Amino acid sequence: SMKSVILKNTMSDKMTMVESFSCGALSGGIAAILTLPFDVIKTHRQISLGETRVKGSTQVTSTLRLIIQLYHREGMHALFAGLVPRVVKVAPACAIMISSYEYFKNYFKARNREQRLGLSEASMD
Repeated sequence: SMKSVILKNTMSDKMTMVESFSCGALSGGIAAILTLPFDVIKTHRQISLGETRVKGSTQVTSTLRLIIQLYHREGMHALFAGLVPRVVKVAPACAIMISSYEYFKNYFKARNREQRLGLSEASMD
């Protein structure tokens, strides 16, 4: 969506490296924020399962029960524990991945076009 808006506003057919990097960082940051509560619950589930095995109990707590317990014990902010480190890690990684992808996509597209033109000119001779 961001790419479409940028291309429309710049009236271009491809984004610059800075635009690709910025879109990657922004989308990575948004994804990190949206998925963090699920990661926190997953970590608590792993801890709960580990404690269950150590104690020898067969009681397994449901995911919903874990969410409710975490909410009552620590509040809503507990679902976003570690947000800053996660965004600091994920946003640059996504920025590098998206900008690299866009760069090499454009590079190989141009290279393939040049090769096709070269083959067309060779067949005309």
